[in-house]
Amino acid sequence: AMNDTKSERTLALEALALAKEVRTNLRDLMKEWYQTEEGVPLLSQALADQQLLLVHRTDLDKLATEAMMLREFVLKILSPDYTSALAKLTSTEQELHRVTKDRNLLESEKEQLARKAEGLMVDFEQEKQEKSLVKNELVAATHQLAQQAEYCSTMGASCSTLLWRVSKHEESIHSLLSGSKVNEFFQLVGETVTSYISIYHEGFPSEETEETQFVLALCGTVTNIAASAYGREYLSSSSCGLDLVDVLCGVLVDIPHGQGTKLKNLCLMALYNVSINQKGLTHLSLKPNLIGDLVWVLKESRDVVTRQHALRYKPLLIFWRGRERPLPL
Repeated sequence: AMNDTKSERTLALEALALAKEVRTNLRDLMKEWYQTEEGVPLLSQALADQQLLLVHRTDLDKLATEAMMLREFVLKILSPDYTSALAKLTSTEQELHRVTKDRNLLESEKEQLARKAEGLMVDFEQEKQEKSLVKNELVAATHQLAQQAEYCSTMGASCSTLLWRVSKHEESIHSLLSGSKVNEFFQLVGETVTSYISIYHEGFPSEETEETQFVLALCGTVTNIAASAYGREYLSSSSCGLDLVDVLCGVLVDIPHGQGTKLKNLCLMALYNVSINQKGLTHLSLKPNLIGDLVWVLKESRDVVTRQHALRYKPLLIFWRGRERPLPL
């Protein structure tokens, strides 16, 4: 049934096309006929030249009648369903044309986006390569920085250890304090000790590390400077020296409990040596928290040497103004 319907539809379309062609040919023939009646001489010449074909008027009328009958026949065989289908076909063809146009537009946009994506991929690869280069440079710079830090730590620990040994001799104290970099040295000691305790507040590294050796050597040098009368006077009279004394007072309770015993002992010895000086004793007596910190050290510390150094501050409690023997290292 479906095949019969398709055949009928095809036949109807062919008949309609044939009717249109016949009608067009008829219109052309009628036009030529009227032109021929108006110019017979021209007709004779055209016939002589075999450019025109002479048709009788009766035959032309018959042809017109057959065209009208064929047209009516086609219209009769076309049911409303076929007419509606033809209208839908025309609408579908228009819609297909619009969809094709939209598709071509989308294809054009797709090509533009593809070219843009290709350009972005090229940029991405370039940025990726640049990032890889920067990353490699960063790794190299980090490695170089680590090497430089290790070198600086080794050099600092070596120099400060040598300075600590030199400062054991009292005659060398005058030479150390007569230079132009004394204030910078005391400031360096204070900042180094503060930074070291701040970084390793949760747990100190081993005393065998170069960083710890560097800090201990700096504090030992200050302790030896304070062990001499000239050094105590310098520390108690200069602003940079008093600032360093304040730092040593403040770090007593910041050192983790049970750790940094050697560093704590050096700080206590340095403060004790400063307290032998009248100006130093006066400055320390103005510290409201120092007595409480010393009591805390006595209670919390299990190291005998640390407790002994803390007990040496008894003269500070009663504003002892005598002179005690300093504690050189």
